[in-house]
Amino acid sequence: MATDTRSPKRRQTSASSSSRQTPAPATAYTGHTISWRHCLLGLVVGEVALLVISNAALIATNAAFGSTDNIDGGVVGVSTLLSVILGGWLAAKLAGRFGLYQGIVVAIGFIAVGAIYTFFQESSIIAASLSTNSHHLIDLGPMDLGNLFSGDLLALFGGSVGGLLSGKR
Repeated sequence: MATDTRSPKRRQTSASSSSRQTPAPATAYTGHTISWRHCLLGLVVGEVALLVISNAALIATNAAFGSTDNIDGGVVGVSTLLSVILGGWLAAKLAGRFGLYQGIVVAIGFIAVGAIYTFFQESSIIAASLSTNSHHLIDLGPMDLGNLFSGDLLALFGGSVGGLLSGKR
């Protein structure tokens, strides 16, 4: 029977163990594409910017060209585009990923806020008519689908541009 003699293992010195490269920790992907809280923040900042930009621009155009009651000359449309771009850019920059998607979510938020605002505005007209006991038909005017679609497409375009301008892919 042969005896197996074992030679002692060599101990690694600190110099040999420090020369090994440890892999850098990989960034953990959480699986979430949309950062909802950053999109909400972008929506709120965009809506505040819309309020400020559109009111300042309307005051400036009324001072320069005279007051008009129902005509804004595209000031509100341009203000909306700039505000959606700002909101989409901010959401994408803060989220740090998938900028296009963050911008589109902010744009959808703008569309929803606009629809809710219109609903409450028309509901208040109906409530005022019902409170006077007039029992007459209320003319809310025709729904202009051209303006509806162009406004929604403008918001989606602005959100997409804002998200892409952030540089986050």
